[in-house]
Amino acid sequence: MYIFRYASQPIAERSVCIALQQAPLGKGVIDFFPAEGVSKNMLTKLGDCIIGRVKGGVSTVLITEYYLADVEIDPVDLRIDRIDTSAAIMRNFMPATRPPEAVAFSATTPVRANLNLTGHVEALGDVSVANDCLGDEHGVARLEGFSIHWENKPSGVDLAYTSTIAGAGPSQKVLTPGFTGARNKGAALVAVGFGLTGPDRSLYELTGYVVFAGSAPQPIVAEQMLFGPSGSEPLVALQLSITPKNEINALRHKSLREKPAITQTDSNIGQLA
Repeated sequence: MYIFRYASQPIAERSVCIALQQAPLGKGVIDFFPAEGVSKNMLTKLGDCIIGRVKGGVSTVLITEYYLADVEIDPVDLRIDRIDTSAAIMRNFMPATRPPEAVAFSATTPVRANLNLTGHVEALGDVSVANDCLGDEHGVARLEGFSIHWENKPSGVDLAYTSTIAGAGPSQKVLTPGFTGARNKGAALVAVGFGLTGPDRSLYELTGYVVFAGSAPQPIVAEQMLFGPSGSEPLVALQLSITPKNEINALRHKSLREKPAITQTDSNIGQLA
């Protein structure tokens, strides 16, 4: 379960409405439970919130902003938090003792990840890069599948990733150096998602971008599915970095905005669920 909250307070003349609905990607189902005062899954003011319950598999949320034409607006924040229903919510909960290996690792200084990306590119075959962009972000050749090898990976953290093949639905999550996607099947990847896992994941920050054909680069947001404007554009490029965190609370992701329009669909915001 997740809670979507309107986390901005724009002035009345520059108001922005945010609408939520299930996107046609994934096999799961999302039930929306709006708070009092919220109608038609439309968030309009500071504090408006909707509970989203995901069931039956991976699913995605389509988030659309509405605002007046020809009016310059300030960016608004939509905060998305997972609702914890595990034993950790108990008042007297005591976390399990971490294994000696994990404790020993935490006492060391985290180092920047050395990532080798190998992808199957349309008409080219397998292509490998080290700490660089995989694919051509200005081209149209499909990146049909990829694997990620973390050379200096410590024991307390790993990278999980998944993809959605056009016409076949989402795939299972894999860990490094697993492969996701397809080879020699002429199939496009229309969505991808990344996240860190392991007891020491909080010591690292995942950054980078993905590019779908004909669209601008999208910043990677951990634990969220990313796809093109219509949801059918093929993935053409991918870049990833994993670096030690310099501060406890990292800045939240801000949606990229170039020019105001009558409506703008933030199709780059999804959720691995």
